[in-house]
Amino acid sequence: MTTASVIDSAHLYDSYCVSIEVRDRLDGGVPRDPELIQKWVESKTGHADEQTQAQIEDHMPDVDAATEDVASKMWCGFKRDDQGPFIETRQVKAMFRECATVLGITSKKRGSRQILQHAFEIKGDGGGPKIHITAKDEGTDEGPIHIMTPKGPRSAIKRTDYVGPGSTLFFEIWVLSTAPQEKRHLGESDIRRMLGMAQENGLGANRSQGSGKFNVTNFSMQPAPKTS
Repeated sequence: MTTASVIDSAHLYDSYCVSIEVRDRLDGGVPRDPELIQKWVESKTGHADEQTQAQIEDHMPDVDAATEDVASKMWCGFKRDDQGPFIETRQVKAMFRECATVLGITSKKRGSRQILQHAFEIKGDGGGPKIHITAKDEGTDEGPIHIMTPKGPRSAIKRTDYVGPGSTLFFEIWVLSTAPQEKRHLGESDIRRMLGMAQENGLGANRSQGSGKFNVTNFSMQPAPKTS
């Protein structure tokens, strides 16, 4: 258990509550196979050391006997804990950064790129890095894929864990408060535009196949905290 900070930083930010509901399905993108996880983490970090191994263990979900199946080599899903499946806040932050770039917000507002990188925070459950999914109609989809190997083309089975329509997620957005007239300012209208694009572009894995689209069911600004 961590000790509470004696310095309150909330007054530096504008904060918003966001609830989203999955339209069709949201796909998990974390590899379930240990060997695949190792390659995935090493590709992200560029290292293969003790720290990499720690990250592998952190990413490794509970894997049952099904991992012995050949198909499990191409099996991706969600991270899980005792509360169920979750995604990480960094995934949602990446979603916003992508939308801000495509919409031209970061090119039109000088300094907004730095705000998105350093002063735009997504907070999950209890202010932490996890956004738990209230899942409905969980399942696993599988289908053939064709890959090129050093020995030539090969076919394999790809499995993807997903949550179905009606599944919900809740998170908070904290963005550094700046005056509306400042070019770097990221206000409510900008965030609404980003969310509007995001719900059509999707979240999670397999977006190019139409997965991850959602509806924003709540978007509300939280009252600024009183300062003494």
